[in-house]
Amino acid sequence: MKATVSKPETWKRILDFEIPEDTYAESFRTKLAEYQRRVQLPGFRAGKVPHTMIESRFGDAIKAEVIENLIERSYKDSCSEHKISPITEGKVSKLSAEAGKPVTFTIEAEIDPDIEIKGYDKLKVNPRPKKIKKGDVNKALDELRDRMAEYKDVERESRKGDFLTIEYQKVIIDGEEKKGISSPQYPIELGAGAIKDFDKGLAGSKAGGVVEVSIKFPGNYGDAELAGKRGDLTVLVTKVQEKIVPEVNAEFLKKLGDFASEEALREKIATDLQSRENERARNEAFNRAIDQLIDKNDIDIPPSRVQAYLDGVMEEAARYARPGQAQPSSEEIEQRYREPAIHAMKRHRIIDYIATQEKIKPTQEEVDAEIRKLADYYQQPFDQLKETLRQNGTVLRIRADLREAKTMNFLLGEMELIDEPE
Repeated sequence: MKATVSKPETWKRILDFEIPEDTYAESFRTKLAEYQRRVQLPGFRAGKVPHTMIESRFGDAIKAEVIENLIERSYKDSCSEHKISPITEGKVSKLSAEAGKPVTFTIEAEIDPDIEIKGYDKLKVNPRPKKIKKGDVNKALDELRDRMAEYKDVERESRKGDFLTIEYQKVIIDGEEKKGISSPQYPIELGAGAIKDFDKGLAGSKAGGVVEVSIKFPGNYGDAELAGKRGDLTVLVTKVQEKIVPEVNAEFLKKLGDFASEEALREKIATDLQSRENERARNEAFNRAIDQLIDKNDIDIPPSRVQAYLDGVMEEAARYARPGQAQPSSEEIEQRYREPAIHAMKRHRIIDYIATQEKIKPTQEEVDAEIRKLADYYQQPFDQLKETLRQNGTVLRIRADLREAKTMNFLLGEMELIDEPE
């Protein structure tokens, strides 16, 4: 077998093969003998059918099978010899198998090209965390109180800020009644909706009351079948609830962790906010470092990698689409996601390169520590959870995440972060 390899692109390999005629002939004879041993024809004992009859009846099938085996074996051997690791199925072309001549063909494959990342040891990127202020703590405390709010049924007329549970009695869209329209699954907050006429029509309603509401759906409404159309709705209000936000008192502090005082709670909130801000700043600095390395280094991404990513986005869009929602076209998906896909793949290759060069990898103790956190959170036995995560592949993802985090620490080093908020 003779094989030559060309590299028209960093990510493409073209292998041209020439298999001597005698090699093909020998393989054909071997396959012909196999057929003779197992083929049974009327009038002949098993294994006694003449070669000439076998070749006459099965010659084309034998030839196709021999050529397929030669192509597969030649391709595999050449990839091994030339250290080619294809990421796609080889694409066969220019096949020629004329009698008395060598068998020739070409196989085109894509690979992940070798890369060399320069300058990662000379980056000057520092995290830029902001200092948490009193206003940030006030906002976080208000959000915490809001999440712990209770909802009390009221008999009065509804007003802005109330939460209404409703059922559609009749829905008419552009003069045509629509059946099977689902009622909202959760209570709606009066005054917070995107359709102001709907909020206005429900204001002043009471539990048990029926309200007629006329609205115009926005042109960008999520349901394409309703966007821009007029709706006349008959709505039954089944419940009106007032939202009661708790005061910061002893009962509230106890629910949150038995804090001794409001000040103690505020200090804990401030510390947590600052910790998250430090982490955000560190991640942002890491992303800036990666972007610098992308700008300074040539990294080619094989088209098949990008296409596989875009196909995955297309499948996800179809899987989670709401009924009636228009699906994005492949052109729209490509326009929106091609560049982010390429960037994400370059990022992955840079991290992998640096981690490999610097021999960065998590220890078993670090992996176990992450699993133990999950075990504590889900209140499961450590060994049992570890085995489950090992079997479903999650341990590999934990290792990859830790490897990336350690690579980030290597690139950024020990940066001075803010420990104490204002």
